[in-house]
Amino acid sequence: MPYQNPAKLFLANQNVVSLSDVIKYTIFLRESAGINASPPVDLLKIYNHFGIPHPKLVTLPGQEGATVFNSDKPQILIHQGDKLTRRRFTESHELIEFLIHELPGGFRSDWLKETIFGTNKERICLAGAANLLMPKESFLPETQRLGVSFETGKQLAELYQVSLIAALFRIADLFPGQAVVVFWRMKNTKAELKRKIPDHQIRMFPDRPPDLAVPKLRVEWAYGEYKNCFIPKNKSIPDNSSVYSAWKLERFTGGEELLPFGRGLKGYLENLPLSIGGERRVLTFIRSVTI
Repeated sequence: MPYQNPAKLFLANQNVVSLSDVIKYTIFLRESAGINASPPVDLLKIYNHFGIPHPKLVTLPGQEGATVFNSDKPQILIHQGDKLTRRRFTESHELIEFLIHELPGGFRSDWLKETIFGTNKERICLAGAANLLMPKESFLPETQRLGVSFETGKQLAELYQVSLIAALFRIADLFPGQAVVVFWRMKNTKAELKRKIPDHQIRMFPDRPPDLAVPKLRVEWAYGEYKNCFIPKNKSIPDNSSVYSAWKLERFTGGEELLPFGRGLKGYLENLPLSIGGERRVLTFIRSVTI
């Protein structure tokens, strides 16, 4: 089929003034290509319907994907070193970039607040990509049927052919205030590192204990909202928590416990230890015990 710019077709009948309009664009992409909300979403049908060249797998050091717009047919480039689930999400992200590229005057920077992903534009593209691959019409009923949990995230990740983190993020999006994803890392704070005396510097009191504090398991980032509670970066977790047990024992842990983020605030924690670059970290899904 000859190439048709999906963003231009959408904008011919739809103004984009908020994030909800970007979500409408993802529905337009699916429905135009004859795709319903049932998983997994076949992105090839979208490419074929609009005549978009299929994505090329290339080496993109330090980058997951990009789209070259300086031609009659935009070309999506995907980093070939990534897993299939990540490549699918990157492709969806780039399809949202088609819309951003065509918006008159660019995008509205006040649509969303800054997050761990950096720019508002990036967050908008990620939100759109999530709804394209994990449509609310099917993902929400599936989550309600299976129950809000880490295990549900694993099952839906396989069903929708996305990563585990993407599925957990989607659950957090659909249950605002009731679920949040937290990533933990054993580390010192920047303030502690600044106070460390350089190894080459002569110590005034050589018998003093080591000047660098013992590292703690701290928040690397958090995604979602839980009980209107602020989860600060670098907040540490007590050694008697299920999170620390997952890190120490290198096994999945879970249970209801008090959270270090709010006075008397409880939640049900499920913790998966991970090894990244030889370093142990923990991925935690926190949910309300009343969902």
